[in-house]
Parts: sequence; C-alpha cells; structure tokens
Amino acid sequence: MSLPRALVDGYRTAAAAASRHTGLEPSVLESALTQLYATGSAAHPDIELDATRFGNYVADCNTPLGGDNRTLPAGDLFLACAVLSGNQTAIRKLRQISLSPIRSYLRRIELATGSMDDIVQELWSLLLQGGADRIPKLARYSGTGSLRSFIGVTARRLALMRCRHEEVVARAGVRLATEVNALADDVELAFIKAEYRDGFRRAIEDALGGLDQRLRMVLRMRIVDNLTVEGIARAYVVSQSSVSRWLEKAREQVMSDTRRLLCERLLLSGAEFDSLWRLMASQLEISVSDVLGCKHVPHSGAAGPRPFRSA
Repeated sequence: MSLPRALVDGYRTAAAAASRHTGLEPSVLESALTQLYATGSAAHPDIELDATRFGNYVADCNTPLGGDNRTLPAGDLFLACAVLSGNQTAIRKLRQISLSPIRSYLRRIELATGSMDDIVQELWSLLLQGGADRIPKLARYSGTGSLRSFIGVTARRLALMRCRHEEVVARAGVRLATEVNALADDVELAFIKAEYRDGFRRAIEDALGGLDQRLRMVLRMRIVDNLTVEGIARAYVVSQSSVSRWLEKAREQVMSDTRRLLCERLLLSGAEFDSLWRLMASQLEISVSDVLGCKHVPHSGAAGPRPFRSA
C-alpha cells in the first residue's frame, strides 16, 4: 500500500469510529496528511512510524487540517504518535526534551521537598497510560501548540492539584485538632478514637465497595483525580446535572452506609457512638480520598480533590 493511501485509510478509519466528518476533499486530505508525515519523519529520521497509525492518531486527536498545514508542528505530532506506539527511541527523546519545559512551568509553584519527582512520575503515567478514563493524555495532543508547552501545562496542572490536595488535608487537620482540643478532658473518648480508627476505615472501604460501578468511578474521578463535573460529563457523554446527581447519590450512600456499618459492628452505647461519629466524621473527606486511591479496596464492580461533603 502506498504511503498516501495508508495515511488516508488510517485517518478515515479513526474518523469513522468517532463519527467525525472532516469536510475536506480527498485530494486535500491526502496532501495534508502526506505533508505532515513527511515533515515529521524528516524531523525524526531515527524513528520509524507506521503510516496507518499516524493517520489514526491525527484523526483521533482531531488535528485541525486544511488551510496552511505548514504551521502545524509536524515533528511534534510525529513524535507523540511514535511515543504512543511504544517506540523506545521516541520515548527517550520525549523525556529528554521535556525536562526543560517541566522545570520552567513548575518554577513558580511552591512544592514540598521531593514533590517534583512524584509529579514527574505521575506526569509520565498520565501521558502514557491515562487517568481514570484510561486514555493517555498524550493522545489528546492535537498540534494546536508545541508538544513542550502541552507537557509543561500538564505538569503544572498536576502540581496545582497536589497543592490543593495538601491544602484540603491541612484544613481538615486544623478542624480535627480543634475538635480534639475541645474534647481533651474526655479521656474515655480519646481512647475510643484510638481504639476504633481502623474500624472506621474498614467501614468506609465497605461503604465504597457497596457503590455500583458508575457511582464509585465518578466519585473517584471527582475526589482522587480532581476532574470537574464538566470533565466527568464529557467522559460519560451526559449532562452536568446528571453527574451532579450521581455525585450526591454516592456521597449520601457512603455517609449512610459508613454510619450503619459502624453501628452494627461497634459495641458502644448511643452516647459513645455519637461522640465517636462526631470526631471521626471530620476526617471523612480525607479518608474517602485515601481509600479510593488504594488498589486493594474491595468493590462491587470494576470501578485536587475537593471536600467530600460537597459535590
């Protein structure tokens, strides 16, 4: 099969799967794809890339073809596609050229010691494997800007999400400290808190495990992956109001089931249980985030945070 035909066939197959119509004349589409591939290949002569796969990629990421395609970063598109195809030379090259923009985009963000390495590791996992939606972030690079900027912006968003999560944890810690100080004279209650902390976590795990597949995934996308309601709605192709209802239903069910399970399992008087619930519930948003982020948590199906109490 000739190069132009392989490019066009790959493009049309992916476009048809996405129910997308380009509106370009066949000759214009063929010329645009051939030019992109040739320019990209020339920019990376040490990388081999299947033409059909490149056509798939350009269609999947909705690269804006037509007009003056010479303005598109063909080399970046070619490299991104090669990385997603698993080409090790491309992966090494992308890691090398990304070091500078990552540092540049994170320079003005105050990060805790050691956070940079964690963010870079999470960045590459997101770029190559994806988040909750299992779609590699790199697959969304369409060439509307440079690949370096795309990666830098992605790194900055991850860093800001981490900072927001740390702020949530800090605020919850302040609330908890206030409650503990107010109850400092109640030695019996302090003992109850230490004695039943593990039981509280297990109750949360079981409550989350009782959610159906969709509710648990949506809750994880919102709390752990920090996706907006709008972003979740796009992933499920539903309205934002539907996602808000799902989140509220999941929140209410987890709260209700956690309390019910604790009532069933703890041999406490009513007054003791109410005191325990008031103290432990202040940590619920952190506990749910932590539990959802653990791979071992049981669930009923395959499944920067904002406070759990608000969808």
